[in-house]
Amino acid sequence: MKLPWPKLPPLRGLFITGTDTDVGKTWVAAGLTAALKQRGLKAVYFKPIQSGCPLEAGRLIPTDARLARDLAGLTEPLEILTPVALALPLAPGVAAAQAGVEVDLDRIAETLQNLATRYDFFVVEGAGGLYVPLIGLDFLVLDLIRWLTLPLAVVAKSGLGTINHTVLTVKAAQQAGLEVAGVILNRYPAAPNLAARTNPEVIAALTGVPLLGRLPEVGDLNRPADREVFLAAIGAIAEQFLGARCRSC
Repeated sequence: MKLPWPKLPPLRGLFITGTDTDVGKTWVAAGLTAALKQRGLKAVYFKPIQSGCPLEAGRLIPTDARLARDLAGLTEPLEILTPVALALPLAPGVAAAQAGVEVDLDRIAETLQNLATRYDFFVVEGAGGLYVPLIGLDFLVLDLIRWLTLPLAVVAKSGLGTINHTVLTVKAAQQAGLEVAGVILNRYPAAPNLAARTNPEVIAALTGVPLLGRLPEVGDLNRPADREVFLAAIGAIAEQFLGARCRSC
């Protein structure tokens, strides 16, 4: 999609992407939002587009935003946290085309402008990985990050196979001129095998970006004990990433 994209206000925040689908981006984005709020920031979760949304009471429900709203204690309507909800469980650009729906960047921009009057830090979740199409084949997650001009955190799995996926994602982002803040290894086992123990050092050496943290494998965020463990771990990641940035928020 050719520039210019709709104008946005200056945004402060962090964009969350993953090496693949189902690596835990939503948990990370929701948890970071909760952790930042606990530390006194006016933080909000935002996912511009979600596909695979179930139909409930006649409307499509963006379930990722619902999880984030519940975990972070947000009060915004779901249609504000995710202004574009699509039914088909496909890449959003494909899901929209199949449904005959136009993904409107002006609508997303208006929602962001509205939120920016009430919040000073955005935790934005993408869809799948960097090359997932959002509008046809012309506007990818990469383009969304360029438009928002936010630094990027890459969520990856912890075990065997993650070196290649993670390094490729970071290198693709860097080649596109994006700022990569670091890597978060999710679902890190309590008793890691040799691959999980050695992956972080190899990834850091090959990418030149820091490991922001390891998030433990937890079963259910609805269980108070699991939620407490998860929020403690992601709180440490929030502090490591923000540091000097948040002192000026």
